[in-house]
Amino acid sequence: MIILGINGHSARDPKKGNTHNSGAAIIINGNVVAAVDEERISRSKGDKDYPFRAIDAVLEISGIRINDIDHIALAQFSRQHYLSAMVSHYSQALKSKPGDSFKKYLRSSLIDLVLSAIGDMFRPRTVPDSFAHIPKQEVQHQHAHAASTYYTQPWPEKRTLVITLDGAGDGECATVWIGENGELTSKSTVSFMHSVGLLYSSFTYHLGFKALQHEGKIVGLASFDSGKVLLQRLLAHSQFGDWNTLFDAYLMQLSTCALRPGADTIYAELTDGLSHEQIAAGIQAYSEHIITRFIEEQVKIHDCNHLSLAGGVFANVKLNQRILALDGVENIYVYPNMGDGGLAAGAALAEHARLNPANALPQFIGNVYLGNRINKAQAQRALDKAGLNYSEPVNLAGQTARLLADGKVVAIADGGMENGPRALGNRTVMAACSDPEINKWLNKRFKRTEFMPFAPVILEERAAEYFPDWKPEHLAARFMTITYNGSDLAIKSIPAAIHVDGTARPQVITREDNPGYYDIIKAYADITGIPCVINTSFNMHEEPIVCSAEDAVRAFIDAKLDALVLGPFLIVR
Repeated sequence: MIILGINGHSARDPKKGNTHNSGAAIIINGNVVAAVDEERISRSKGDKDYPFRAIDAVLEISGIRINDIDHIALAQFSRQHYLSAMVSHYSQALKSKPGDSFKKYLRSSLIDLVLSAIGDMFRPRTVPDSFAHIPKQEVQHQHAHAASTYYTQPWPEKRTLVITLDGAGDGECATVWIGENGELTSKSTVSFMHSVGLLYSSFTYHLGFKALQHEGKIVGLASFDSGKVLLQRLLAHSQFGDWNTLFDAYLMQLSTCALRPGADTIYAELTDGLSHEQIAAGIQAYSEHIITRFIEEQVKIHDCNHLSLAGGVFANVKLNQRILALDGVENIYVYPNMGDGGLAAGAALAEHARLNPANALPQFIGNVYLGNRINKAQAQRALDKAGLNYSEPVNLAGQTARLLADGKVVAIADGGMENGPRALGNRTVMAACSDPEINKWLNKRFKRTEFMPFAPVILEERAAEYFPDWKPEHLAARFMTITYNGSDLAIKSIPAAIHVDGTARPQVITREDNPGYYDIIKAYADITGIPCVINTSFNMHEEPIVCSAEDAVRAFIDAKLDALVLGPFLIVR
């Protein structure tokens, strides 16, 4: 069975709706074979327009024709399907003694919501005209997140605790499920009015960064302080017992109305006298405190020690390290495209399970090279057009490794593009980890502002030497979704990849994952004795990761890098 998943509001109104990170995916018999975010092709970061380009791309990648598609899964519900829940959420918030500005917002939002839901009923979501004859089904936002991680996890026979956490989706910010024998069973939900994810994004915005894009910068900045002062201030506005009453009106207003009058005053009061480092550390500490407490409770209630996680909150790699360390947690898996970019695949996986319950056991995703491919012909055309000199080495891995050992910075763009926020070797920039000054150099060349060192990629057979807490069964580390404490050897020999708090976010690689990339790292290890190099995404500041050969050539020239591996070709300045 072939299912097309779409994360986009309506083809008829391509700029309407509350979608961000729109995209598409193809699922064949429960296996993800193609997945692309619209931003990679449109070159507009976080693109929320209807994903026409991504739909075309996944069809081409998978070799599927429109008439081959059996069903279409639309991520997220139309508003009328969760209207009653939203009315309940707003009504509860109005009982929390909100201030005048928040009360006004809640009442106006209720009216807007009802009108929008009525509008959706009269102008329902549409797919492109050429797909209109195919049966389609809407999949609730959090259900799509849950399906994305459960149906791609590496423990198909295990009873699994599935948890989603994000800012908000279809009125919820968190859900808990049990995944067993190919079936997802919903256990509990948390209203978006008590969203730690929205609160984190509010702090991201008020610290001067872009909400929904720069939360990772806050994670890095947080390591420069303990965060105790802000943590205590935030806890004073939190109450435990029922997670649907976690925030008082003060925190609800800050989290849901970050851009509206009143939120700035609350933020100023909470952060009075604190530096940016103290603020970042405080919201990180609060998030870790609340979320680990929530997860500990769910682990005990459901007696489950394997966790499958999805939702934008789990892009927080430090949080994921804390979760793995919890008593009662044996292992975790984070869907590699954990944010809303993963909804298209998740919706399609949920629909496959609904239609094929007897054949719905999880199938481990293995890798995420699910996007547009760069082949030899495309690479050669792009290089010729740019007038660049290039060679086609017999031992490409060995020559690339020698450049890295000589201190050169080398980009690589080859094969299928990664799906998700992490570059994992096919759209990557590599450099030696031995010189911590390389971080400043890379930030300058790519016009970035980063507070965390760039992540390392490391050979699996040597990973335990550098990250003692890592274990071969920690497959989350294959997708760079978790941090580990570095060993003394790591701190000494790869300082450019170790953060001020002694952690790093490694990609642990096997040759099975990516032979060409693995061979470069292995050849570098043979030359230097060090089994890892820096791996950062191949993109200029505020641009999506490169997609095409032309994108790669342009970024290579703009960043003034030393060398580029493009398909089978090597370009050296």
